[in-house]
Amino acid sequence: MNQLVKIIFVILLMFFSFSCNSHNKNENLKIAVASNLRFAIEEINSEFEKQTGKSVEIISASSGKLTAQITNGAPFDIFVSANKKYAQKLFDEGFSKENPEILCNGVLVLWSNSAIEPELNELTQNSDLKAIAIANPQNAPYGIAAVEVLKATNIYDSIQSKLIFAESVLQLNQYIVNKAAQVGFTSKSIVLSNKLKNVGKWTEIDENLYSPIEQFVLLLNENSNSAKVYKQFLFSDKSKSILIKYGYLVDN
Repeated sequence: MNQLVKIIFVILLMFFSFSCNSHNKNENLKIAVASNLRFAIEEINSEFEKQTGKSVEIISASSGKLTAQITNGAPFDIFVSANKKYAQKLFDEGFSKENPEILCNGVLVLWSNSAIEPELNELTQNSDLKAIAIANPQNAPYGIAAVEVLKATNIYDSIQSKLIFAESVLQLNQYIVNKAAQVGFTSKSIVLSNKLKNVGKWTEIDENLYSPIEQFVLLLNENSNSAKVYKQFLFSDKSKSILIKYGYLVDN
């Protein structure tokens, strides 16, 4: 009888061990990603899933909105922010024990899907221009950069009434695609994406006109080995090559 109990115990232990390993292997990672990075991260995730077999779910919004969600308890494993401010805020508030790490720098472009040329001088000289889209500077770093450009070139006051604010870069994309705005300031990664690279025309903005748009990575779930592996993969040569493909500036 005792021998039978031992056998049953061993079988249950093996089953439990297998279940845990199986669960870990199939762990579904949840990644909070700033809107501008969505297309690049989707491609990075495809490579990660091929190499590891682990699935990755993306939740994308403005960095400010994602920070609010994390603060309110959203169960994300990794946060990829469009600037250091939000990632640092979460670190300072104890949401991670690891300092945020810079992944790459974003590049700002002026994008048009209308008869308006995507040039800064057109914003003040073209009388047909009625609507200019920017991401909300209260939540989105690309919106902050756009305002910096407009003020650095002394045209903000003259075109302020024409500004249309999007909640994120993804919403701004819809404004341009649907022609709710004639031009808009967005990420170079958007206009280089497979989905939108043939939509309209764009011009890269002089990077001296705005502060660096530094994209930072913050590990939130320190108990997840998969999250740690994913974070390492973001800094791999393969990931860097994808980020460069989407127009990001990456240190080698």
